[in-house]
Amino acid sequence: MKLSDACDAYLQDMEARHLRPSTRKSYRSFFRAWRAYAVEHGLPELESFDQAEMRAWRDSWVCKPGTQIKRLQQLKAFFSHAMQVGWIEASPMSGLKPPRSRSKPVMPLSREEFRALIAASVAKPKEQALLFLMRFSGLSIIDAVTLRRDAIRGNELTLRRAKSGELVMLYIPDLVIVSLERIKRPGHMYFFWTGSSQPDTVANYWRLRLNRIARKAGVKDFRTHRLRHTFAVEALIADVDIRDVSTLLGHSSVNTTERDYAQWNLAQRDRLFRITRGIYECNPSLLVFDGCIPRKNITGAVGAAPVKRSA
Repeated sequence: MKLSDACDAYLQDMEARHLRPSTRKSYRSFFRAWRAYAVEHGLPELESFDQAEMRAWRDSWVCKPGTQIKRLQQLKAFFSHAMQVGWIEASPMSGLKPPRSRSKPVMPLSREEFRALIAASVAKPKEQALLFLMRFSGLSIIDAVTLRRDAIRGNELTLRRAKSGELVMLYIPDLVIVSLERIKRPGHMYFFWTGSSQPDTVANYWRLRLNRIARKAGVKDFRTHRLRHTFAVEALIADVDIRDVSTLLGHSSVNTTERDYAQWNLAQRDRLFRITRGIYECNPSLLVFDGCIPRKNITGAVGAAPVKRSA
């Protein structure tokens, strides 16, 4: 089967499954690069791309590790589909490993940073309402800007995420309700959207407007996703079970939540600390070394007697 025909057929299948336009756009761009490589190296057939050819193509990529990881995920999905429909007998992706990613984790906003954002948006009630909504609901930018007015009943917010289709149900405080009431328009179904443009388009529009607020507020490294992170981290610090946090965020799997927020899962950290402390408290092999190393007290003075701690 021709590689170009396989790519076109896969895109048609994605459209039939009503996948998001942004997802289809990403694949179209990726497939263009793949086709160009195939033409340059004389590899017109899908079967031409065995494991060695796939590795050679991967090694030619000059994009960042995070982008490479995403590309490999897309290829795995594509070849899995190709096997299911009988285009190929085996996937060449089985031994292809992703690069190690050292990207910085997205950090939550500090209270001072969020206060600065709100102060900078005083004259922009729509931007301010969107900031409050995202910060205190954990919604992604696309779910927030396409929020329907009838998704809120009293203080209850209920919707299905655009990305995963997962049901999200949560309480939102009065502050958010009041800010949304200020900007609602009679006869309009949405708070931030006309409903006529594509969801990704309106998300990018509001992303730019919030970025302007962040520059005015002096908040560095601002991304709208930091508002969602702030909601999640605050919940974990408040000792909310990570499975409930996953449900509140609308993740399709708790594994996603654990991957993104492991460092903030204080309940898990404390549990692991207690486990390892218990191991060493009852470990007789440590007694052999007792007295071999000078102790230091809480102020750091080496050799001083240990400080007695109250129970």
